[in-house]
Amino acid sequence: MSKGPFSGPALILLLACAVALFAASVLLEGHGGDAAGGNRAGPGAYSVSSLGYAGFYDTLRRLERPVVRSAGRARATAGQRGLLIVAEPDIFGLPSEYIASLANMPRLLLVLPKRVWERDPARLEWIAKALPVPVEYAQQTLALVAGDGAIARGDWPAAWKTNELGVTPSGTGWVQLARSKDMRPVVGNDDGMLVGEMRHGDSIVWVLSDPDVMANHGLGKGDNAAFMVALADRLGSLDNSGDNGPIVFDETVHGFQEAESSPVALLFRFPFSIVTALLCVAALLFARAGASRFGAPRTPPPETDFGKSQLIGNGARLLDYAGHHALVLDRYARMTVRAVAVALHAPPGLAEDELLRWLDRVGKARGVKDSCADILHTVDTIIAGDAKNLSGLFACARNIHRWKGELLHGTSAHRRAR
Repeated sequence: MSKGPFSGPALILLLACAVALFAASVLLEGHGGDAAGGNRAGPGAYSVSSLGYAGFYDTLRRLERPVVRSAGRARATAGQRGLLIVAEPDIFGLPSEYIASLANMPRLLLVLPKRVWERDPARLEWIAKALPVPVEYAQQTLALVAGDGAIARGDWPAAWKTNELGVTPSGTGWVQLARSKDMRPVVGNDDGMLVGEMRHGDSIVWVLSDPDVMANHGLGKGDNAAFMVALADRLGSLDNSGDNGPIVFDETVHGFQEAESSPVALLFRFPFSIVTALLCVAALLFARAGASRFGAPRTPPPETDFGKSQLIGNGARLLDYAGHHALVLDRYARMTVRAVAVALHAPPGLAEDELLRWLDRVGKARGVKDSCADILHTVDTIIAGDAKNLSGLFACARNIHRWKGELLHGTSAHRRAR
């Protein structure tokens, strides 16, 4: 039967590898959240690094607050009656439509950037080092909601002149504060505001100028966790409805995208498209391998044999084709006579006639009826007369073979007597 380009086990192995790659890519892509892509080392609710906000997100979730991490569609839920948290956005990557939509959010918490960072090459979800961002960059982020805002930096204050949340945040080192005539202080002092409020019609915007109280490295210090929970609860309940809406971390500002909800659409999105292509190639190879198997099976080619038996067989066929049967018989008969003479230790130096008479005397003594001289004479007669008489040639060959066996091993009667 004909074979395709791959054997059956090879095709099964290829399909199994493709399925395994697809399963592994699904697990890897879905690891760590409900969104694809993005940066999991810097600031963001998916980040477990020192600058991330996964700790604050987990705190809200454990306190049974309606908190979600959005990478697209879920952000619309905050536009109804919820709190949208936009933390340290990449302002140069924000489209103008997105910036305009911030003013329409009913409740918005904007967290200003404080540090730039580098990813740890050994642990991709950690950072290697962090440095202060330029003041101008933090001020440009503040300008998304307060065009005349300014940034002030100094030592962390011992107390706050204004604190409407009732919980005192803790910090060490230097603090970053915001100044703007359009904002009123929620938490602040004469140097600036840690938390400031702006109102645009029905929309309320809070600005958290220093992200350290919210980041993973500072959330566990003092009462920072309680401070941030109080901030989220207070901002989320300013409409006095008594029922806080969802708290949405907008992760599109960190490069995340909504995961595909349709498995079919997922197959054609990178990196799953690579596995889809492998599956298609495997299916084509499988079809190609089976396409030539219809109809009657082909005759397999003869196996090549380079052994002694093949060499002897080829030589015999060539001699048969050339018609040298008589020559082969003559050589066989005389080689048999010489082999028997050597085996019986015939006297050396005997002529052919003398050797034949000596062998016949030995054969007579051993009860052999055939005469070696008569057999060779018959061979010479056939060769001289009718060399194409194959039956006579084969009969002579049998006689010389029988004579050899009886002379060397004895006749059946002689063997029984012994």
